[in-house]
Formats: sequence, C-alpha cells, structure tokens
Amino acid sequence: MLGNPAGDPERLYSLPSFAGLTPRSRDNPATDMRWLVTAVVIAGVLTAATSGVKAADGTGKEAPTETNKKQEAVAGVDKKEETATGAEKGKEEAVTGESEAVVDQKPHRPPNIVILVADDLGIGDVGCFGNSTIKTPNIDSLARDGARLTHHLTAAALCSPSRAALLTARYPARYGFEADVNTPRVPAHVASRVRLPREEITLAKALAAANYTTAAVGKWHLGMGCGLLGKNCKGPQEHGFQHFFGLPYTLVLDAASTQPFFYFPLDGSDSFYQILLTVAVASVVTWCWLCGRRPLFLGFCLFLLMVTLACTWFLYTHYRFHTKKWWQVSPWMNRHLNEILMEDEEVVQQPVVLEGLSQRLASHSAGLIAQYARGDRPFFLYHSFAHVHIPMFTVPQMAGKSAHGKYGDNVEEMDASVGEILAALHEHGLEENTIVYFLSDNGGHLEVVDENNQRMGGHNGLFKGGKAMGGAEGGIRVPGIFRWPGHIPAGVTRDTPTSLLDTLPTILELAGLPSLTELLPDMPPRDLDGVSIADVLTKGSYAPSRTLIHHCGKRIHALRFVYETNIFKLNLVGYKWKAGSTQCGWGNVLCSCYDVEDYGHLPRLYNLYKDPYEDNPIPPESQKYRQMVSIMLQFLAEWEARIPYPPSMLGNLPDTVHIPWLQPFRSPL
Repeated sequence: MLGNPAGDPERLYSLPSFAGLTPRSRDNPATDMRWLVTAVVIAGVLTAATSGVKAADGTGKEAPTETNKKQEAVAGVDKKEETATGAEKGKEEAVTGESEAVVDQKPHRPPNIVILVADDLGIGDVGCFGNSTIKTPNIDSLARDGARLTHHLTAAALCSPSRAALLTARYPARYGFEADVNTPRVPAHVASRVRLPREEITLAKALAAANYTTAAVGKWHLGMGCGLLGKNCKGPQEHGFQHFFGLPYTLVLDAASTQPFFYFPLDGSDSFYQILLTVAVASVVTWCWLCGRRPLFLGFCLFLLMVTLACTWFLYTHYRFHTKKWWQVSPWMNRHLNEILMEDEEVVQQPVVLEGLSQRLASHSAGLIAQYARGDRPFFLYHSFAHVHIPMFTVPQMAGKSAHGKYGDNVEEMDASVGEILAALHEHGLEENTIVYFLSDNGGHLEVVDENNQRMGGHNGLFKGGKAMGGAEGGIRVPGIFRWPGHIPAGVTRDTPTSLLDTLPTILELAGLPSLTELLPDMPPRDLDGVSIADVLTKGSYAPSRTLIHHCGKRIHALRFVYETNIFKLNLVGYKWKAGSTQCGWGNVLCSCYDVEDYGHLPRLYNLYKDPYEDNPIPPESQKYRQMVSIMLQFLAEWEARIPYPPSMLGNLPDTVHIPWLQPFRSPL
C-alpha cells in the first residue's frame, strides 16, 4: 500500500509503500550541524538544481548562479530538519549493503538494451505498483528482478513530446515539438511535415555510433518525413534506428470506424449536406433552362458544377478546415491513411487490423532478438506497445478475462507481450547481459469512455489528474522499472525522483560507453536536461540535485525542486476539473493546457516528501513557502531568459495538415 501521510486507510488506492515518504529520524544535533556545513560548502558546485541541464560531454559544468546558492542554503537547513543523520545512514548502508551488492562483471560485449514503452498506462494499473485486480505477472517479474522507480516522471503528459524527451534527453519545447494555443497537441498525420528534428541526437543515434544494432517496433508518432508520393518515409531511420516495424502514427478511436468514404447523411444531423443537395439540384435546373439550346456549353457548365460541388463535399466531409480543430480529418481518412502498418519505408497493411496487432508486434520483436542473438554486436530494441491507448481491442481468447472490462483486458494482453519478449531473451541466453527498461509515456487517460459509457482509461492511484495535464502528478508520475541482473540489485525500490529525460545519459553510463561528444564528434554539442541515474539504480544513491520543469504544451505549469529528501513542487496553474474529481468530464476529451486557473502571485507549494498526493499546500505566510517560492521562481526567470523556446512546429498550418502528395500507400504488387 502507498504510504499515506494522513493515516487515513479510506484514501489508499492499493498502491505499494513508497519508502522514504515519511521523515527520517533526526536525533543527533552534531550531525545536523555537519549537514548544514556540508551544504554550504557544496553550494557553489551543484549545478543541476538551478539549470536542470547536463552538458552533452557528460561533465554538466556550469557557473553557479545566485539561485544555486539559495537552493543549497535552504537544502542545508532542510537536511538539518528532515534527513537521516550520517551515523544512522551509515548503519542503514551496513545492513543493506550486502543484500544489494552489485556483482562486478565485465561482459565480453556491452549490454543489450531493451526499452518497453506502454501507452497511457497509469501507475495504478500494474500489480507491482499495487493493483491487485489486473494481472501483470510479466511486468511484475521485472520489478522482482530489478529496481522499481516509484517517483518516475515523464517530461510531458502526452505521448509524442514524452517520447521525444525519452530519446533525446531534452525538453521538447527546446526544439518546437510541443503544442501551442489552437494547435494539435501531437503530430496529426503520417503525411505531414511535422517531425522530430533531424539534428536532435537520440539514444538510437548514440548507440548506433557505438556499434549497436538498433530497431524500433510498434508505435512511433514522432513524424515520418515522407517525400513526394509517400516515398522515403524514413521516420525512425532518420534518428538512428536501422530497422522499423510498426505504426508510424498512433491509434485513435477512428481506427475502428466503419464510416464509408462516400458519406452523405440526409437525416438532418448536418444541414450542410441538405444545403449542398439543394444547391446541386437548383443549379442543374437553372443551367438546363438557360442553356438548353446550347448542349456543348450546357455540358461544360454541368461538368464544372459537378467538379465544384464534389470538391466542396470532399473538403467539408474529409477535412476540418471549417472548424476550430483545423488539422483533423474524417474517420475514413484517419482509418485508411493514418492507421497503417509499415516495415522500414514500405506500407505492409492498410488499414491496420487491430485484432492480433499486439501479438504481431511482440512476435516481430522476439524474432529480432533471435536474429540479433546470432550476431556479434550488441543490440538496442525499442518496443513501443499499441496498448493501452484507445480503442480497446484484444484477441478473442483474452477478451472478458479481466475484472476491469476492456481496459483490463488490454493491460493483460500487453503484459503477455512483455512476457513474449522476456521469454525470447531467456531462450537465447541474453538475460544476464541485457538492460530492460519498462515505462509508460504518460499517466492514464481518465476521461475516456466507450459507446456504452464504460471507462476505457487508466488509473493513477491517489495522484491527482491524468493524461494531457502536464503539471498534474497523475499525468506525469508513471511506472518505471529497470532490470539488469548482477548489476542492478533485484527487488529494490527507488523512491528518489527520476525522469524519462534521464534515459540517454543513464544508458550510456550503465553500458560503459563514451560520452556523446566522443560517440558523435561531428554533431554540435548540446545541453541535456536529463542526468545519469546509474548510481540511483545500482547503489541506491539520491538522484542528482536539480529543478525539473513540467510543461503543458509550451507553457510551464509546475516546477519540482529536488535535493536528496527535499522534494518541493510548485504548481503555477490549476486545471478546471469537474466538481469532486480530478478530471475534465467524460468522453474522448483532454484537459486544456491554456484554459486553466492561473495562480498568479500565490502559486501552490507542496512538500512531496511528506505530502505526495498534494493534499495540503504549504501556507503562503510560512517562512518555508517564502524561501522555496523565491528560489523556484528565480530559477524559472533565469531559465526563461536563458532558454527561449522556438515557435511550435504544430502551429504551421501547411506543415501540420494532411498533405495528400506525401501519403504513403501499400503497393498492390
């Protein structure tokens, strides 16, 4: 069960205990003073607490700012008030050090890397994170044999920017891959020009430069970059992946749509079609009356009329330029043009068949593992599940098995796919030398329901909010698990804040690989927003000190100050949740990033170490509030002055809408 600071058993959601959510004992004044002195000494050298940035060469060295000094001074005081004494910590390490000893092995080749990305999976949906009614034995086995991350954060509360941050270790707002006002929240089409910029360094590029074989399987949704007539759809292959098999877009409800291409309802549901039909009939009658004695001219006029009416019908029926959501297309176009399955640059299924898709993707990954096991190079497999994003679909033998309806069936089907991939590693003797990292790209989608009003979204435990709410804990706190036998201790829990941004530097350090500047000397160096958490995983160390930024689109909605057990979150805005809930109604809807309550000069501050569910904001009149808010707002001001964000690429209409001449099609041959 999750630690409950309020002590109220009615509020528990059946999540596991977060060790360290209650303050440690502090009985030794001498040790308290030692912590204070230590904090003052190191105040000038800690960098991540003020910039959240690591240099690409791995040094992360920057000149300390005034915010650094204030942060460390406050952290030193907090150490005196809230952390364990050095003597007690030493005793703890003496007790646990043996059980978590790491075997110093030197494999004959660098470790393989397998990253498993769930789509819209909530932290409350998985057995090892406390759910006792949805069966996830394979995901649970990863936690049993590895490290479970209970304060694991995404860099965005939506799939595309979150995945971009996962691969680049940089906030997507830095390179315009975040939404803005009146834009789509994510790339809207396969055939568009919106994509992850080519110049960004991804984990796959770095590992390919280190002689890894790289492959991406499953959902991509970072833009395909197709050329004329849908040729040269490189997509993942532009970013270091040597092979791709999967969905270039994402799944949407329209993937299961049965709407025909020739859609012309006359039932009064849309008056446009009645008007169009009336105009057509009236025009034909008028032209026949005016030009009845001139048949050639009449024929030309009728042809021109039909073309005009047909184009008007097509643009209105299949595009949405006439609505606020100008980037959208009809259900038919979504299903047939976006919901496709590709292998490398070729379309292999159009539209994609949903039933059996999860098995097909898992079997492909298992086959790649078998193939790579015969080679002499390490491999990087990025497997991104189609589940548990809407629509809900399962093979018949798994339908109706879960206690949580269609959603639970989808979680359990995804877990079976995790099992198939893990079984392939075991079968080929690769378990011991493979780092497996399981995560979700964002929190569960709370609002979504099906046609029968059955919930189709995930559960985020007691954390408030969900998918699309970039500053809400339920939208960005996700399950995370690392397994590497003999290197990462088995069955441990790491409660310190970690982020998907940390993936690239962490993998490079765990694998013993050179820095980015050494691997890719021709690429310009860049700042990374992620840091290595290798010591967190292998030794149980605290996460590096830093301030994390929580975006919703391009807007900054919250900040998180991290210094050992000092974890403060500053909410700058609030979401317009329905009364008595932490969601924005019911249906296929998402909370807005822009229609929010601005907290103005009194942002809400929480001590997440004591109050992980953000139930009790720190009073604005308290000294702690004034100290921490001053430090965090100064950090924000320095960040915004130093890192101006470019315009959102999603706001460029010609690049964002569906572009017919860039559409890839399945070859009939």
